[in-house]
Amino acid sequence: MECLDCLCLNILKCEEVISLARPVKCPVCETSGDREGMKLEEKSKRYYHDKCYEQYKIKQEETKIENEQWNKLYQYIVGLHDLLLLPKGNIMRLKELRAGFEIKDGKRVRKYRTGPDYELMLDAYKLADSSIRWCIANTLKGSNDVRAINYCISIMMNSLNEAFARRKNRLRQQEEIRQDLGNQNNLYIETEVVYKAKNKNNNDISNFL
Repeated sequence: MECLDCLCLNILKCEEVISLARPVKCPVCETSGDREGMKLEEKSKRYYHDKCYEQYKIKQEETKIENEQWNKLYQYIVGLHDLLLLPKGNIMRLKELRAGFEIKDGKRVRKYRTGPDYELMLDAYKLADSSIRWCIANTLKGSNDVRAINYCISIMMNSLNEAFARRKNRLRQQEEIRQDLGNQNNLYIETEVVYKAKNKNNNDISNFL
C-alpha cells in the first residue's frame, strides 16, 4: 500500500515538473515563454512577461475607471428619465459615441477621431440639464421611450464642446496650482539651504544687515 502511495506521489511530481517545463503563452503579446521567468496573475492563473504584466495592470485600471464612469452616466440617465433600465438602443448609441461613431440611417459614421469618455458625456448632460428637463416636460410630454431618450442624447451632444473646454480650463488651473505649490516648496528649500550656509560663521553679522 505504501509503495502504491509512493508511486502515486512520484507520478504527481512528474506531472508537476512536466507542467512547469511546458511553455505558456502570454495573453498580452501572445508569445510563448518559460513560466519560471514570467509573472503569475493569481486571479486568472495566467502567466505574463514582466513588461506585458505592467501593460495588463494599466489596462485593467483603465477598464475599472471606464466602468465606473459608465455606471455614473447610466444612473444619471435612468434617473433623468425615471427608468429602471436604459433601453438597449440608447445604450448602443452611447457606446458608439464613446468609440467616436454616430448611428445615421442604421450605419456607423465616424464623428470623432477619439470619442468623448463617459465622464465628459455626464458633464455635458449636467450642462444641458435644464434644457433637457424642459424638453422632457414640454416637447416630449414625459415620454421616455428610445426616441425620446435619443432626442435628449442629441441635446447633450450639443454641450460636449463646452464640457471639453471647461475640462481643459480646469486641468490648466490645477496644473498652475501644482506649479505654484512646487515653486513655493522649492523656494522654501532654497531659503533653508542658504540660511544654513550663511550661519557657518556665527561672528559674521553682515548676513542679517
